[in-house]
Amino acid sequence: MEVLTDNEVADVPISAFIEPVADFVIADFMGETTAPPRHAVDFHTGKIVFTTGGNDRLAGFRAYESFASRQRTNEQQIVAAWDTRTCALKGIYVGTRLGAMRTGTLGAIAVATLAPASATICALIGTGLQAETQLLGILARRKLTQVRVYSRQKANRDAFVERIRPLVAVDMIVCDTAEDAVSSADIAVLATSAGAPVVDPAALRSVTHITTVGPKFLTSHELPLEAVSNRLLVSDSPQQIRDQGDRHLLHGHPRSVDIRHLGEVLQHGRCNEPKQSLYFSAGLAGTEIIALDAALSWLAEHR
Repeated sequence: MEVLTDNEVADVPISAFIEPVADFVIADFMGETTAPPRHAVDFHTGKIVFTTGGNDRLAGFRAYESFASRQRTNEQQIVAAWDTRTCALKGIYVGTRLGAMRTGTLGAIAVATLAPASATICALIGTGLQAETQLLGILARRKLTQVRVYSRQKANRDAFVERIRPLVAVDMIVCDTAEDAVSSADIAVLATSAGAPVVDPAALRSVTHITTVGPKFLTSHELPLEAVSNRLLVSDSPQQIRDQGDRHLLHGHPRSVDIRHLGEVLQHGRCNEPKQSLYFSAGLAGTEIIALDAALSWLAEHR
């Protein structure tokens, strides 16, 4: 049994996660996984949240906390994976990066599946770890010609581009506004912690594909609600969205019943669906277990 931290996971390319996670997403749509909604235990000053899941080969859980503290330096998570055939605990992960890599992998699968092949200009709104893994994931599946980066603090967006530019073979541009970033872009990735829309909805009308990673609550959301009109709506976990009930952004909205499972689109293709799409990143339970197993396999082969 191995214990991994961010030091080890940082060595694993995001491409190592894509195929096993995509297979799990399809299996979830087919009803072949265990992926219940997350469970939170309330400690009054915060919660410990658990997601559990797996398939006929792997089972495990992820746990993270939401306590408010000035001493918080990061949001470390624990992920544990068991082999259901041998009953062996395969590995444990403690850190922050694996969860973001899992989310970036799901975002990459969504973009590769939903955005047309002609989509080559990407607007990235946000410059945190989630924005980084979304971009690395997309570049592992699609060829982009330009990435336009915006976040509220100029120092943050400048530092992000300076750090990421040597890692990617794509032209990166720092933008002064979110509207500048999404103007004439094909893909827009919203990866912020903002509780209010981060871009004017009019600027998103011509964008072919939108991914929203950040808050998606009825009272706190980075996505302008107008963006859902006339788009194919997709999520990696519609069941997680349903479980949020009246807390979700689309509660009471006429399009709340239109969210398709990413696994369905992966399996059957878009067929005659509209050209424009919107992906709600929800966090399919069990994908973190698949990601840990993929990291363990890659490290065993390349060490």
